[in-house]
Amino acid sequence: MGLENTADLGQLRKKEHLDFCQQGDVEASDRFTGFEAFSFLPYALSGLSMTGLDTQASFLGQRFSAPFLITGMTGGIAKGHEINRRLAQMACAHKIPMGIGSQRIALENPDCRSVFQLKTDYPDLFLIGNLGVAQLLHPQGVAWCQQAVDMIGADALALHLNVAQECIQPEGDRSFIGVREKIAEVCSRLSVPVLVKEVGSGLDIESAKELLAAGVSALDVGGRGGTSWPYIEGLRNSDPLRQELARVFRDWGIPTAYSLHALRQALPAGTPLVATGGIRSGLMAAKAIALGADMVGVGLPLMQAALESAERVDAVFLHLLEGLKITMLATGSPTLGHLAGHLHLGRPYEAELQQYFSSKRDR
Repeated sequence: MGLENTADLGQLRKKEHLDFCQQGDVEASDRFTGFEAFSFLPYALSGLSMTGLDTQASFLGQRFSAPFLITGMTGGIAKGHEINRRLAQMACAHKIPMGIGSQRIALENPDCRSVFQLKTDYPDLFLIGNLGVAQLLHPQGVAWCQQAVDMIGADALALHLNVAQECIQPEGDRSFIGVREKIAEVCSRLSVPVLVKEVGSGLDIESAKELLAAGVSALDVGGRGGTSWPYIEGLRNSDPLRQELARVFRDWGIPTAYSLHALRQALPAGTPLVATGGIRSGLMAAKAIALGADMVGVGLPLMQAALESAERVDAVFLHLLEGLKITMLATGSPTLGHLAGHLHLGRPYEAELQQYFSSKRDR
């Protein structure tokens, strides 16, 4: 297949992805992220003020006003450009970082590059480029990474892992032999930090350790519970058997909270971690921060808002931020770092209740 036909197919795929995300139910069937297992212990005598809370977060050497990261979702078509512009406008206004969708289509077809270019209008935007690890296996794969950065003036590059999605996607990749070595080569040559992110299946401990050894600067757990890309690929397919395969893998992976906690415990202290995958409220974001996330990635809700209007994007973000601040205020947490001390497994005082009745039975 020639590059022109490949680009046409990529544009069609992007359009279908947007259509299904806008119109359909594309998340994990039970929405289970693992955060449901945790609760905060309220602190009634908080003594804090909403305006005095510090929501600032550090990531990749930068300081941001809040621990939210707009995850890379789309690009490559005119509609995607308008979505990204609306997201970039909000990101700049609130001083948070933003990722864009895969730039593969723009590398294959230079006519698509303008769709990804945002810094002309938003020069202060902290922008994260995006390529799939499968593209690294192309003869020009490593060079493509620097081209992707240069194309948009990216401050970092995200390499996404999506094996299950690729296997169900009709035109997807089926071989990932040699990706570890290629990632290490990219990290040693690239002019900006490299972030490796899963896209809904969760990141396991062994892979995370190998990625850090390869020189990766940050990891995004991209856990199960939010948007299911294997399922979306099934929706794109008219073959009933392919659709059934997508249903089988709709809930594939490690729940976001479980993956996040496992990595925070297993990896060296200070490893930058992003929690993405089904974050739908400020309370969930607070739980992710308490479990060890440096940043919280939000995708589908912001993309759906961007399909509507710039005003809606701003409203959705402020809703998330307000939920985070309410959690901080109601737990007596003046900074994000204080949240961890108020998070419990189960419901507040549940453990004490169980211990009381257990001891009562033993008498």
